[in-house]
Parts: sequence; C-alpha cells; structure tokens
Amino acid sequence: MTEETSKDPTVVPSGITMRGLSEIQSSLTQDGKIPEGLILGFHSNDPQTRKLAVTIIRKILQIPGPHAIQPVIDTGLVPALVALLDSEDTYLQLLTAPKSEATWIVTNIASGTTAQTGRVVEAGAIPKLVRLSESPSDYASLNAIWALRNIVGDSPSLRDRVEDAGGIDALQIHLDEATTDVDKESIACAIQSLSRILDRGLKRSEFIETGVVPRLVHLVANSSSSASIQKRALKCIGYLVNGDDHDTDAAVDAGLVPALLVPVEATDEELCKLALWNASNIAAGSQSQVYALLNCGLLTPTVRILINEQCSPRCRREACWTVSNLAAKVSGDVKVGQAFLEGGCVEGLAAGILIPDRKAKEIAVLGITKILEWQDSESPGSEVGVSLSAAIQSSSWPQNLRVTRDSCELRDRLRKDCQTLLTRWFPEYKIPAYLTADEKIPKALLRAFYSNDLQIRCIAVTKIRTIQAVQPVIDALLVPSLVSLLDSEDAGLQ
Repeated sequence: MTEETSKDPTVVPSGITMRGLSEIQSSLTQDGKIPEGLILGFHSNDPQTRKLAVTIIRKILQIPGPHAIQPVIDTGLVPALVALLDSEDTYLQLLTAPKSEATWIVTNIASGTTAQTGRVVEAGAIPKLVRLSESPSDYASLNAIWALRNIVGDSPSLRDRVEDAGGIDALQIHLDEATTDVDKESIACAIQSLSRILDRGLKRSEFIETGVVPRLVHLVANSSSSASIQKRALKCIGYLVNGDDHDTDAAVDAGLVPALLVPVEATDEELCKLALWNASNIAAGSQSQVYALLNCGLLTPTVRILINEQCSPRCRREACWTVSNLAAKVSGDVKVGQAFLEGGCVEGLAAGILIPDRKAKEIAVLGITKILEWQDSESPGSEVGVSLSAAIQSSSWPQNLRVTRDSCELRDRLRKDCQTLLTRWFPEYKIPAYLTADEKIPKALLRAFYSNDLQIRCIAVTKIRTIQAVQPVIDALLVPSLVSLLDSEDAGLQ
C-alpha cells in the first residue's frame, strides 16, 4: 500500500515555496542575474508568493546604480510587470500601500537607458501610467508621475508619445494647491516633468493650449509653495516669456507680473534671480507688458535689489537687465520715462556699473547709453526730458563710469565704451582720477600693483605714474617697490 503523504500548503505549482522565496536575498546572483527562484515565484498561482516576488524585484531595482535594470529586462518579465498596473489586486498595483510596487518597478526601469526605457513603453506603460496619475491614491499617482517624468526626459519621440496619450493634461491636474507632503512631492514631480517636456522642444503655442500656465502662475504667487516648487514653476514660465510678445502675453494675462512680487522678495538667491529674470524679459516686451510691470509696483523691489550691495551679484545682474530694458522703452513714452525717473532707475544704473560682475557692468553701460542717446534726440523742454537730465547731472554716472574705465582688472571693450561715454557726455571726467575722495590711492589699485599678473601690474604702474600728487604714493609705502622696479628686466615696468 502506497504511503500517503501530506501536502505542504506553502508549496505552489511553480515549485517554489514561500519559505524558499523569503530566503532569496534582494540582490542579483554572482553572475549578475535575477535568481531563478524569484522568476518562478513571480509566475506562481499563489497570490502571496507572487506578491513577495514582486516586492523582491522592486527592492533589487532600488539597489543604487543602473546595473539591476538590464537583468530584470533579460528575464522577459517587463510586459507582465507593466500589466500589473492594471491589476485588480491592490497590493500588486498598490493603490493604497506605502510603496507602489508595480509603479515603483516601472519607474525604476524607465530611469535607465533609452533602450531600457523603450521596453516599458513598448509594453504599453504610458497610457496605464497616465491613468494611474489620476488615481485617488496619493502614492500610486506620485509614482506614476515619476515614471512619466523619466519617460518624457528620455527623448523627443517618447515625449511625443506621452503628450499624445494625454500626459500633459494628466500632469497639470497635480499643479493645484498642496495639502500634504505627498501633494507637494507630486506637484514638484509634475512641474519637473513639464520642464523636461519643454526642454525637448514643445512649441510654446502648444504649451499655452494645455491651459497649464495659470496653474503655474498660481504656484508662484502662493507664498505657501516651497521654494523648490516656485523655482521649477518660474523656469517653465520663463520658457514662455523668453518667446515672442504673444507667448509672453499668455503669462502676463495669467497674472504673472503681480505674482513675481512674492519670489522677488525671497531670501533664496536662486528663486529671487529667476523672478528677476522673468521680469527682465517682460520689461523687454510690448508696451502693455511694460505697463503691467510698472502698474503692479515690481519696479520698486527691482531697483532696491540693484542698489543694495549686500544682495547677490547674480540677482543684481538680473535687476540691472530689467532696468536697462526699461531704458530702451523711455523714448517716446512719457509714462515709462516718468516711472524710470521716479523709480530711482538713474541711480540704479549707476550702482549697476560697480557690481562685481563683468556682465552686469556691460548691461548697466548699455542702459546708460540708451538714455543718453535718447536725451540727445529728445525735444528740448519736455518735462520728462528736463527732469531726467537734471537727475543724470546729479547722479554718479560719470564718477562710476570713470572708475570702471580705470579698473585694472578690465581689459576688454567695456573700458573703451566707458571712455566713449565720458568723452561725449561727461568730458570733465575723461581725465583719469586715481585717488579716493580723501586723497589716497584706492585699494584696488594697490592690489593691482602687487599682482602676480604682469599685464595687470604694468597697468597699475602706469596709473600711479599719472597721479599728480607725491604724498599719496609715499603714504601707500610704494616708494621702495617703485625703486626696485628700476632693476626689473621688464621694460614696461621700468
């Protein structure tokens, strides 16, 4: 009589037991492959065994580095893994669990190479992810957005497939006000996905048609938005205002200009810089766009940042761009001219010349040039023209232009531009002045004299030679060093 054996309920038809599966480590084999038992477990008819196999695959894909993606692809499981996004099993699809197993797996595979990302796309992941991005489960929707972000950032062709599947419409749903940390993460991820889509060449007109611009502007204006979210939103909007007037109108009409008042006052340097960058592009736009900037009071904090030496040079440079762009709009527009005058833009440009940033200096000189050229062409006696002329005469434009022209650190065309302005409009300042108000040699000139750069040192020696006073040179203790130059082999220093 054959001995009857009891059936182990944990043995599944695939030949792998729950106990055996649980002993498989969340790592690749020594030859870099997915353990065979894990594949058997995934194909099991036992739900618990299959769930455990899916969890272990997800953990393997979370190992730092991209080396785990290809072994999972080599198992041939990708279509089945993508199919889990439609699973009615809430664990496998994970609409409620803390970590969405199926969407986590697809997200990680989509973070690989173009070929690897293409495998999940060809398995039909995009429409499933778009659907899951609208899931009532915060975690499932967040992971779906992460996966879509990885796909759209891979290539233009995959970006187009996400767009065709309604991905942009799905992403903008997540740009509403956040109430939880997961909401905030969803918003940040959705904006980053949109940014990647824009980077891949989405037409501005198509971007406007999605209707996402007002939502982005709302995030910028909302002081409760994190700095990270505001920065990403400003980068997306910046893509529009960097286009033509029609594109910029879409952002301005959505309320961008008053919204910029929030980030422009931020202590976060990058956030403030992005806000001013958007403002400078608006200032270069149409009359209605410039008026919107003036009407909302954005010029006041812009000039304050430009003048404040404690502010970041990067922020001051963007503020200088805004004022310089406005300078080009003064001609023929009384309202802009009056705002330029009353807003302190004259002294703002004077401060811009002294910003320790070569590009900022160039921008300030450009704005000053525009105003001076307009002044020459302005009808004599106009109220704005007379007031602006008086403001220029009492400003520090000529002094600061002379300081820049005489700088030892600048060797390019900027010094020549400053000299041109001084010769034409401020001839009394064209003669070099290398002493401070208290008749001392400037520290910058002393640093240049002791520089290891021979060319800079030669320029400094030449400037010291032109000083029409002996005592400041003696007081600066330069005499011994100057005498030693007589032994120099460099003819320029001698």
